Amino acid sequence: MHRITVLLLCSLCIQPAFSATLQELQRLIGQNSFSSATIMGDQLLIEQPGNARIQFLTAYAYQMDKQTNRAKDLYENLIREYPELPEPRNNLAMIYLNQGNSDKASELLIDALNTNSSYSTAYNNLGRIYRGIASATYRQAVSESNQPVKIPKIKLAALSNLSSVDQLTIVTKPASSSVVNIANVQTLLIEQVKNWARSWNDKDVPSYTSFYSVDHRPNFETHKAWVEHRRKRIMRPGPIKVIVSDIEIRAQGENRAIIDFKQTYDSPNYSDKVLKRLGFRRIGSKWKISDELVISIL
Repeated sequence: MHRITVLLLCSLCIQPAFSATLQELQRLIGQNSFSSATIMGDQLLIEQPGNARIQFLTAYAYQMDKQTNRAKDLYENLIREYPELPEPRNNLAMIYLNQGNSDKASELLIDALNTNSSYSTAYNNLGRIYRGIASATYRQAVSESNQPVKIPKIKLAALSNLSSVDQLTIVTKPASSSVVNIANVQTLLIEQVKNWARSWNDKDVPSYTSFYSVDHRPNFETHKAWVEHRRKRIMRPGPIKVIVSDIEIRAQGENRAIIDFKQTYDSPNYSDKVLKRLGFRRIGSKWKISDELVISIL
């Protein structure tokens, strides 16, 4: 089995009181003392179970120590608690691939890309899996063998860093004043999503596009080109109906937030129901949509 090098998370905010101990955990991992690192990681998780960085480092130590079941549990817990992070999915994909489950590995890498479509490394990892499958299938076809396709060993590259969530602050026990502030911002963001959907439903293009940051231009040369594209789509003949429900704040920091919700769209020519994710960025005193992703079809 190839040893897969997995880059450690280094950008999540942590409580200052744990910085020295966390450095010791990183030092043990850097020295390949994975068994000792798993023990220290578990001790830290007892004291600070919600710290995503500690969870990731501990999972990595277990993964390198060939204790994959424990590593899986920690990665899966991270995915549930912090779905905006692609790195746990990437590393979990490596475990499944080494166990011969290329389908599950591919699924995890696709999910990782859904958190941020610009992850070139995740694209490369997924491409390696697909090329490995294609190569094995071709060899089987040429040899006319009836034996099951055996996927060759594939070495995946590690993700280099966090992306759109690298400034999110993970709050474990905020002070009462912070709780009030967080609650107020969350209420504002939820109303923002509802008003965004309402303007779309009403075909109010100026209002609808005003919810986005001025540099939002997915797959377009300029923001202006994207706005014109959306205007043409929204103003097609016939009514549209947009309904959002189950709005949930998935992560929130001082200047960034991630919100998931169910979206139902209905028009004369097209209808669907999806789980959608909007990434918000605070610009001055206002929150604007910076990223928009369809996570899954419902």
